[in-house]
Amino acid sequence: KRHMNLKWIARLYGCFFYEAIIQVALWFLITLIILVSLGDSYTINSSLLGFILWLSSGTYFIYSWVNGGQTLAMRAWKLKLLPPKEFKITFYIYRYVLASIGLILFFSFYLVIIFGGKKYIHDMILKSEIIYTQTY
Repeated sequence: KRHMNLKWIARLYGCFFYEAIIQVALWFLITLIILVSLGDSYTINSSLLGFILWLSSGTYFIYSWVNGGQTLAMRAWKLKLLPPKEFKITFYIYRYVLASIGLILFFSFYLVIIFGGKKYIHDMILKSEIIYTQTY
């Protein structure tokens, strides 16, 4: 059982770091588009840019979860998000906001996995689940 838990932790955090790489690439692209569209004579407020990047990430995650329950990183790691039985589009928005809060709070929502939990805190709160899709 301990061996399986370590595999699960490795899978979740592998997906997490792969997702981080995808997000950095997305942010570079969005920032480039904004800077090119504004030209040299304009500057953008860093808070506004941060909000735009947060919204672009949210769009990516919510679109991916709504359309198949998997982001690119989740597909690579063979993970899938299962929403609770009765859910609406707001579930995905709440999940993104809660996951963002977890990041702001220094990964607090993500550390529970290391200490024996099988779900992120935001999935516990929303009663959703991430499953491994590989079959043997």
